[in-house]
Amino acid sequence: MKNPFTLLLIAILLIVSCVEDPQLSASDTGPIPIGSWSNISYNENGLTLEKVNELQENTYGYRFLSNGTFIHRTNSGWCGTPPIVTSDFEGSWTKNGNVISIQGTFWGGETVAEWEITSSDNNVLTIEVLKSEYEMEE
Repeated sequence: MKNPFTLLLIAILLIVSCVEDPQLSASDTGPIPIGSWSNISYNENGLTLEKVNELQENTYGYRFLSNGTFIHRTNSGWCGTPPIVTSDFEGSWTKNGNVISIQGTFWGGETVAEWEITSSDNNVLTIEVLKSEYEMEE
């Protein structure tokens, strides 16, 4: 006869494996800017982002989820000397016309930004930074 503990453990593992992670279940597809963006190129007034299937470990990037969650993958701390280690910092985003408003966190506090989409297609997003403010925690 099978050990009841083993059967219970298998049942629990099956149930837990079917539970959705809210970070992963929020759709990564939809109208611009929804999705994952990386391969950042900086220019005079802003930046250009390339759409990627997922953000690679220890690379910079952004995720705009359809539920309004914003994830910024950036340096995990103040030190910028290699090797760089990144972390995901969460916030929220809204879009009004071509302007994206972002509220989020970073290693030292909170950030507020406004970006204007100056051009976009399914794979490239060009942004003009209208506002970028950082407030350090004390």
